[in-house]
Amino acid sequence: MNELFTQKYEAEEWDEDEYPWKQYRRKGYGFIYIKNPHYLVDGDDREYLIRKPTPKERREIVVNTVIACNGRTFKVHALAQRLAVSDRTVQTILRQLEKDKLIQITPKCGKAGKQKGNAYKYIGPHCEFYGSGLTLKDLYDINNGVGFRDWAWKTHGFNHDETWHNIYPLCRAKFERRMARKEYLEANNLPLVVPEDIKYIVFRYCYWKGETKKVNGRYLYSQDRTIKLKLEPLNRTETVKFCGITLNVEIAGTKDNPQVTIIDADTNKLLTVFTWFDENILIGNLDIDENTVDQVFILGDFTTK
Repeated sequence: MNELFTQKYEAEEWDEDEYPWKQYRRKGYGFIYIKNPHYLVDGDDREYLIRKPTPKERREIVVNTVIACNGRTFKVHALAQRLAVSDRTVQTILRQLEKDKLIQITPKCGKAGKQKGNAYKYIGPHCEFYGSGLTLKDLYDINNGVGFRDWAWKTHGFNHDETWHNIYPLCRAKFERRMARKEYLEANNLPLVVPEDIKYIVFRYCYWKGETKKVNGRYLYSQDRTIKLKLEPLNRTETVKFCGITLNVEIAGTKDNPQVTIIDADTNKLLTVFTWFDENILIGNLDIDENTVDQVFILGDFTTK
């Protein structure tokens, strides 16, 4: 973590009610529950560790399962159970992979001519592992720092009740997951590819003008104030306004790793660059006098919808 991130977040604490592992275990829906080997050891009260691969990651795991099977049959139901989704979800992925000419599906019949299942063979570009090599083993390995989603995002979601609330739990959960994925890709000499089909950059922001002591330390709060921009088409500039501040937003990079550059429209000064693999926080302070501060806080959040 960089110094900016540490300074802002180290004083914050989790609310006991926000622990996702205290919730009733959900069946299916892509939630992977892994028995925590450190349960009730050194104060760790998480009975299960929760993960949920994104649709893009799930597709990659299915492709690498086909590669591992090397043309043999496998039970779709067993794979679906390991991914905590329905058989139909896995069947849909397999049909799309066949349509994309990445796999070949061949019906297998018994001696009586009755179909007993399908054989799946990878026919895409030659590789040992597809994409970034994600497999079922990675998904269930608690020592693997790949960066799968591992929090209850509905619990840590942004409120929409027009009241002020602490957004730290969601900020930290997302940041740690992105950093884990970045470290994994760099360690394996793989390109930085976002593991989600992100389509928007969302700016969540708040403004504060008042006594300095009220914003020191625990002030990462937000209201239901957002600006959403489509990421495509790339290589364009948008102009947005936050609380009277005008910013030029340059959207570039690639579809798999877009870069959003924030520039002060009045001074043409580069303020920051937001990417999926970074912290994406921008804070502007103007000390009005010894006791009063004028402050704007902006959080850049890449989303799929």
